Amino acid sequence: MLFANLVQANLKTKRLGQQIEYYTRLSSTNKEAWDLNNNGAQSGAIVITDNQYKGKGRNNRDWLSTPNKSLTFSILINKTIPAELIAWIPLISSISIKKALSNFNINIVLKWPNDLILDNKKLGGILCESKIIGNSLKKIVIGIGLNINESIKELNQSIQNSATSLYSKSGELYQRERILAEILNQMEPIIDEFPKNIDFVRNNWESSCCHINKEIEFYQGSKKMKGEFKGLGETGSAILNIDGSDIEVINQEII
Repeated sequence: MLFANLVQANLKTKRLGQQIEYYTRLSSTNKEAWDLNNNGAQSGAIVITDNQYKGKGRNNRDWLSTPNKSLTFSILINKTIPAELIAWIPLISSISIKKALSNFNINIVLKWPNDLILDNKKLGGILCESKIIGNSLKKIVIGIGLNINESIKELNQSIQNSATSLYSKSGELYQRERILAEILNQMEPIIDEFPKNIDFVRNNWESSCCHINKEIEFYQGSKKMKGEFKGLGETGSAILNIDGSDIEVINQEII
């Protein structure tokens, strides 16, 4: 069982995590975060569960977590930013998680747009959802899933060859509450300064990217494409060099 009071005891934030809604079992923390928003929850509210049984990743894929071992939570943020900058939010989340885990002597790398990689395997992912009014984002829900204390055998069989956990890397068990608190501590100042700090976010993310200046593959419709990943564009897009020309890619996923 995860203890909300232990999370808050380790917080240094003014908003993120000051309201925590904990559930022993929940279909989706993102869905519950939107429900809380509709009921007037404050910006920075966190929804967390020990057993998320219908979590979703990108492209409506299932997010498979291990009860009482994973860290699955969502953050509700009220912030007005230009709608075209939404792709920066998972990138901000990624570098916040990387900075947090480095304080536990875990060094991860990042895969565009939202994957967290450890030893060439997926440690976790991020799913951001937003509500747009006019040309601006007003509400954002950041859903995060991390494999923490699972052994490889405890991971769902379908992902055992492609996923990993902090425990399988270090052989140590971690207080999930402390990891969550540190993620929030790292994230709040970056979110607060956004979008004035886009250059800071870009530099931090690119320096942590596992495929910068490397050839990657992605699908454009049903067609598989190849290109050299050059970095991030002004909207958080991927800049790829394909046949000598730089193109901007958004809403795609590296294979």
